[in-house]
Amino acid sequence: MCSGDVGEMKDDIQLIREYREGEERAVEELMERYKGLVNSISRAYFLKGVDRDDIVQEGMIGLFNAIVTYKLDGGISFITYAHECIKNRILDCIRKGTRLKNKVLSESVPISAMEDTDGGMMTPEEIAIRTEETDTIKNVISTSLSECEQVIFDMYYKGASYMQIAQALGKNTKYVDNTLQRIRKKIKANLPNSD
Repeated sequence: MCSGDVGEMKDDIQLIREYREGEERAVEELMERYKGLVNSISRAYFLKGVDRDDIVQEGMIGLFNAIVTYKLDGGISFITYAHECIKNRILDCIRKGTRLKNKVLSESVPISAMEDTDGGMMTPEEIAIRTEETDTIKNVISTSLSECEQVIFDMYYKGASYMQIAQALGKNTKYVDNTLQRIRKKIKANLPNSD
């Protein structure tokens, strides 16, 4: 809830219902409410070469999935269900990251990152500039997108189709498309030297 709001704090079930009826603020409130739980669970895990923020982001995706898939009449509390979803999402990420067959790939720089737009090799300076640009974009994403938008962006960035994202969120593909369009506009508007 916003600091200016007064009144009774809504319970988890009420917020989940509101979100499923189309109230975006409900999911943002739940994501904010359980951010501490995600951070707490994330601190227990480590993956070499992976930033702590990436593990937290995976936990936030697990939390979002919990909100989407929680059975309102399932008989277990939402916090218990969310805890398991968050932990399982982080563990899946770690399992994927530590598979031996991915080890060489996860520790390498892709050839495409060293090629310029003409197909020639980039100089170390050009690679550093591209890395700096990527870091700037990551910063814009983390500071200008809502939690829900970050989840959708992350799923899309990792290769999920509009249909897969829509199914995971319990929404339609038009909702996903509209959200991604809004994300693109926010990124463009917040990038340095954007027109």
